[in-house]
Amino acid sequence: MIPGSATPTLDYDRLRDSLADAGAVVALAELHGGVCGALCAGGPPAAQRWLADCVEDQDLAASTADVGRDLQDLVEWSWNVLAGQDLVFEALLPDDDAPLEEQAQALALWCHGFLGGMGASTENAAIGEILRDFAEISRAGLSDEEAAGRDQPDFALAEIHEYVRVSVQIVFEELGPQRAAVTRDSH
Repeated sequence: MIPGSATPTLDYDRLRDSLADAGAVVALAELHGGVCGALCAGGPPAAQRWLADCVEDQDLAASTADVGRDLQDLVEWSWNVLAGQDLVFEALLPDDDAPLEEQAQALALWCHGFLGGMGASTENAAIGEILRDFAEISRAGLSDEEAAGRDQPDFALAEIHEYVRVSVQIVFEELGPQRAAVTRDSH
């Protein structure tokens, strides 16, 4: 469970393995980032379209029905957390016990996916700055010194992770009127 929330968390390892077993080539972190970007920009319909486009060209194995349910759960869970009043959003990433290099790579992929899910840039200055920061984070990695454990970048990674977490909530709130207009226009 997310602290202070009635919303259960998703099992990163199980979802990652489910996607891999089905033959998906996109990483779970990138997939979740894209779903969240699309949710911020256009709500659940946009996330469903982005997700369908993302997995459309992949030849997923027979477990596609299970993967489809998992992906639907991913969209619903992400929407519920983002739209909730608790501000408890968390990017779906490996836990703190995973190797630091894996954590850093997953966070970079998550930000890359978020940018892809957001689509076209926005005129909103605060969001533009966040998207530029996410573009920088999406290119991040560990230096050889950090990967070898001689430097301790885990504190910096935790700060970046928190920045991403809070920034996604800001983007979601800032784009609320845009999502409402898209929903209103589609009915």
